Amino acid sequence: MLLNYKYEIFPTEEQATTLDRWISICRMQYNSALLDKQRIYQNENRNYKRTDMQKQQTSDKKVTQLLKEVPSQPLQEVFFRLEKAFEKFFRKEAKYPKFKKYKDYNSITFTQFGMSRQSSTNKKTGVVKRQLVRRAASLGKGGKLQISAIGLIDIHFHRKLDGKVKQVVIKRQGNRWYAIFSVARHANQPVTSVAHKTIGIDLGIKKFAVLSDGTEINNPKFLRKKEKQLKKAQQKLSKMKKGSSNWKKQCKKLNLIHSKVSNQRKDFLHKVSYRISNTYGVVCVENLQVKNMVKNRHLAKSIHDAGWGLFRSFLAYKCEKNGGLLVKVNPHFTSQDCSGCGNKVNKSLSIRTHVCHKCGLVLDRDFNAAVNIKKVGLEQIRNQVA
Repeated sequence: MLLNYKYEIFPTEEQATTLDRWISICRMQYNSALLDKQRIYQNENRNYKRTDMQKQQTSDKKVTQLLKEVPSQPLQEVFFRLEKAFEKFFRKEAKYPKFKKYKDYNSITFTQFGMSRQSSTNKKTGVVKRQLVRRAASLGKGGKLQISAIGLIDIHFHRKLDGKVKQVVIKRQGNRWYAIFSVARHANQPVTSVAHKTIGIDLGIKKFAVLSDGTEINNPKFLRKKEKQLKKAQQKLSKMKKGSSNWKKQCKKLNLIHSKVSNQRKDFLHKVSYRISNTYGVVCVENLQVKNMVKNRHLAKSIHDAGWGLFRSFLAYKCEKNGGLLVKVNPHFTSQDCSGCGNKVNKSLSIRTHVCHKCGLVLDRDFNAAVNIKKVGLEQIRNQVA
């Protein structure tokens, strides 16, 4: 399986300027390739493939000095991104690819990492020679990241990099820079005491989650807590002349607040998903269509603030990493059905207590749903095994 390890890097002012320029050149290539793809399809009614883009880029490099500044790997990877964007569009998982603005394109990818041995055969003697070839990005000594044409960059290794590194992404996030290593490693074997433990999770807004064992996890509501601060910062920005020095400074301040909220949310979701995936071998969650749910303007902000989709993706890879299993169940009637006798008890969202008149069961609405989710998940596993 592939895992991502994210570390903060500290480039010098000159290095940051170079990285920023490389990202801008890659963004221009992305937009240019998208424009060419649209034009060729409209005029010639044919698909402009990734290989065609790469051939065009090779010829463009001969006449355009700007393209020679950037290492070949990040430039080639631009077309993989565009190809993936169209694949997602055709699978109806995303909207039609759009032209990227400065704020939309903020990373470059080095697809080869570290030192590799390259073999070459002498045609006359037939002797095979092996030599070390330095790739575009590699790790130096003493907490350094080596990038070709830039040099050594300070990096903060706050945790061990476990596994074989396949590629590294250099990402700009506000005023900070990060290196994200994609690492290949084997999934852990599940612990015997945990392997047979099963839990059902009901996600909510007032309470972030209620587990089928009765555990309740409060919703920290990071965005709601920063709303007043964001409102003041946004109002101050709206009174400034767009493009001025003060306007740019205020934009940075606003971005810092949003980054703070995002980092707090991710930290919370990582900790909760880590604790659950380490405690239980089988985790059952509702297969919620978050994209459809956020169309409700009354609930959209609260759903985004809770981060349901991100939490489910964190759970998925953490369960796989620990040798566990994440089961996605159909969310229909999990709140309405009685977890005791299965009788359907119709109730609106405002009614927070489940009362079954058939078996007399009375308990919290979310706890009832979590128990039902666990039951449905176990039944789904039994059906798959059978």
